Amino acid sequence: MARASATVHGFEEAFAFARSPQKSSTFCKKMSKELGYPFYACATAEDAVRNADVVFTQTPGGEWVLDEEWLRPHATIIASGSDQPTKNELPPSVMAKAKFVTDITAQCSRVGELRSAIEAGLMTADDVHAEIGQIINGEKPGRVGNELIVCDLTGTGAQDAAIGSYVMKVLDGVVPGAMPPVFDANKPRLPAPKLYDYDTIKSSVAPSRELTESVEDAFSQLANGRVDVPLPMHIGIAETPEAGPGDCHIKGGYIEGAPTWTVKLANVSFYNNVKKGLPAGSGVFVVCDATNGGPKAVLHENRYLTDLRTGAAGAVAVKHLAIKDAKSVAFIGTGVIAEAMARSSATVHGFEQGYGYSRDMTKNSAFCDKMSAELGYAFTPCSSAEEAVRNADVVFTQTPGGEWVLDLKWLKPHALIVASGSDQPTKNEIPPAVMKKARVVTDITAQCLRVGELRSAVAAGVMKETDVHAQLGEVINGTKKGRTGKELIVCDLTGTGAQDAAIGSYVMKVLD
Repeated sequence: MARASATVHGFEEAFAFARSPQKSSTFCKKMSKELGYPFYACATAEDAVRNADVVFTQTPGGEWVLDEEWLRPHATIIASGSDQPTKNELPPSVMAKAKFVTDITAQCSRVGELRSAIEAGLMTADDVHAEIGQIINGEKPGRVGNELIVCDLTGTGAQDAAIGSYVMKVLDGVVPGAMPPVFDANKPRLPAPKLYDYDTIKSSVAPSRELTESVEDAFSQLANGRVDVPLPMHIGIAETPEAGPGDCHIKGGYIEGAPTWTVKLANVSFYNNVKKGLPAGSGVFVVCDATNGGPKAVLHENRYLTDLRTGAAGAVAVKHLAIKDAKSVAFIGTGVIAEAMARSSATVHGFEQGYGYSRDMTKNSAFCDKMSAELGYAFTPCSSAEEAVRNADVVFTQTPGGEWVLDLKWLKPHALIVASGSDQPTKNEIPPAVMKKARVVTDITAQCLRVGELRSAVAAGVMKETDVHAQLGEVINGTKKGRTGKELIVCDLTGTGAQDAAIGSYVMKVLD
């Protein structure tokens, strides 16, 4: 804060307080030397605040760090310590009195200082004067006199995007490792993560029973409440002369007791790449050490691991939800995910006949030839989705579009549909009528309500959240029944951070 502020404003003196006098003194000496104006270490927070026109607060705790009566009437408070619902640096009375500016109001309402003021009943989101971007753009006035101002900074992805672009401009052309080390011997650092390229990953990791079981266990732990997995984040890359179009999906999670946790970026739908002879998607896994929090490895997997973990989830669905004597399987959509589903399912069930359908018959035939050779049973390319579905005990759907790919009347009464194509609110493969009739199992019900097939059925008014029979992990654990007879079942797979965490740990065992 001190260094960055010095690039835009010339302060003449500064005051600092920390509970550790030694730390406060060291900070003041360091900043005085760097920035060229005196920093004074104060014995109390009150001493520091009473002397200041601008007050920065950036503590990690949940305690108030100042009092309203200490503040100069015109003070600006820049509060960046509250970025979780458990944190709060500023008294609600200060916020209620101040002109209140946020970085993102919706986010500050959840995790910032604003949240505490709202909970205290002293503010609502409507009391926020402006977001800081609105002031920058001139849409709202900033300071107009000697009023008290609070700026609630919770940290935004926009900042991360901006500094990422800036740093790449600086680093382009710089050879990694070529610069002299900048190392403070008094500050030990964690080791740099290992980088594994696509070829290394693909040659080392393949569908297997062990991999499928690791994903199965992740679903089990998820149902037991032992996985910390946030809902996915989506970044849309708008088409401009410089970029896009494309999408980035970010998922991640931690399975309690595991040695690692994982965050994954899946970059998809960059269709302009195809014109350049490049793939339309790519991706990386960042696997972190659960002991020290350091990044352990960056897996440049180009969506290979995403496809593997999706296939493993499909295999888990077959294991727990297909009829025991299922002999035939159909694939609607015959791309890389269909291949992953077919290979992974072969680790848990012995199908005898496969059927494939794709609008591209050349691609369809190539898929069937490839899978027949690999898996040892015949795959027949079908001229219609109906032909494939009517023949199948298990139907995998994994298309990228927003159109229904089958009809209720095509399905065998006991069919299992494993639907993995819908992972955005714009997608929908399964007709609501099928969802209504079927026993519906989800990977994560809350997520399927937002982006899965369940979302479309609820939007059509034929289902409610309470109509979901179970989450897959509950079936695995035996807390809910899976198949009990020859009923129609739909398994709605939207992809979970639990799977990413599981495959991240599995891959590190293989690669270490």
